[in-house]
Amino acid sequence: MSSLSSFSQQTDKTFWKYGHLIFTGFYLLPLIINFDRFTTSQITLCLAFYIAFIILYIKAINCDNTKITTLFIALLAICFSATFFTSGTPTLYGFVAYVAGYSYNQKQRFYAALAIIVALFASSYLSDMGKLQYFLAVALILSAALFSYGIAAKREREHKKREQESANQLEQLAAIAERERIARDLHDILGHSLSSIALKAELASKLNQGERYKQANNEIAQVADLARQLLSDVRSAVSDLKELNLVNQVAQLKQRLLEQDFNVTFNVELSVLPAKVEGIASLIIKESVTNLLRHSSTKNCEITIEQRNKQLLIEVIDYAPCSNLKAGNGLNGITERAEQLGGSVKFTCGERFTLNVALPITAKDLQ
Repeated sequence: MSSLSSFSQQTDKTFWKYGHLIFTGFYLLPLIINFDRFTTSQITLCLAFYIAFIILYIKAINCDNTKITTLFIALLAICFSATFFTSGTPTLYGFVAYVAGYSYNQKQRFYAALAIIVALFASSYLSDMGKLQYFLAVALILSAALFSYGIAAKREREHKKREQESANQLEQLAAIAERERIARDLHDILGHSLSSIALKAELASKLNQGERYKQANNEIAQVADLARQLLSDVRSAVSDLKELNLVNQVAQLKQRLLEQDFNVTFNVELSVLPAKVEGIASLIIKESVTNLLRHSSTKNCEITIEQRNKQLLIEVIDYAPCSNLKAGNGLNGITERAEQLGGSVKFTCGERFTLNVALPITAKDLQ
C-alpha cells in the first residue's frame, strides 16, 4: 500500500470519528444571529465553554469506562452553566446524551438520562429562558435521538470487536491447519523416498561386503537417482508454497499433466480474486492435480474454474471408473482448506470421479 493511500485511509477514519462535531456549531448560532446583544465577556465565556466542551467530549469518546463518569459530569456542568449565557446549548445536551448512550451499560444509562433531564430542566428554568417550550423541545428531541444513536454505535463497536476476535481465531486455526498440511505434504514427499534410500543403502552395503561390487554399484546409483528426484520434489513443494498465483499455478499444473501424457481440458473463467481466496484455491487445485497424477488410470480429465454469483467454483473430473472412494490426506486436505473460507466440498464416485468445490467471495474480501 502506498503512503498516499495510507494517509487517505487515516484521514477517512479521523473524519468519520470526529466529523460529526461540525454540528456542535449550532451552539454558536444564537451568538452569531444576536451578536450585538452579547457583551465581550459573554462572548468570551460562550467560546470558552464551547472549546472546553469539545476537548472534554473528544476525551470522553476515547477514554475507558473507568474515567467516563468524571468526564460526563464535567460535560453536563458545562451545558448547565452555558445555558445562562446562550440558548444554543440544546445541541451540547444532545452530544452529552450520545456520550451516555455510547459509554454506559443499560442500568447506568437510566441514571445518566435522568441526570441529563434534571440538568436540562433546571438550567432552563433557573436561567429564565425565553421561549422555554421551544428550547426544551429541541433539547429533548436532540438528546433522545443522539442517546439512541450512541447505543447503536456501542452495539456496532462491540459487534466489530467480536468479529475481529473471531477473525483472529480463524487466522490462528488456518495457520495451524496450514502447518499440518505442510507436515502431511513433507511426509508424503520425503517418507517413501527416504525409506527407499535407506533400504537401498543397506542393500548396497551388504552387497559390497559380499564382494558383489557390480550389484552394489547399481544400488548406489539408484540411491543417487532417488536423492536427486527427492531434491527436485522438495524444491517443487517449496516453490508452490511461495507462489500461489492462481493463473500461474494453473499454467504450471497443466504443463505438468501434459508432460505425464494426460489428455486434460482446462476451462478457466476468472476476474479479480481476493488474495485469501486465490491462495486457498491454488492449494486446492494443486492437491487435485496431485491426486490425478497418482490415481488416474485413464489419464483423461477435465478441470473447470469459474467465478460467478460471489463464488469461486472448482470442478475436477477424472474420466475413470471409481468403485470405492477412500479419502486420504489429499482429499481431507482439500476439505480442510475449503472449510477455512466457509466453503463446501463434494466428491462423487461411479463411472467417473468428480470433485466439486465452492468457495464464497464476500464483499469484505474484495476490499
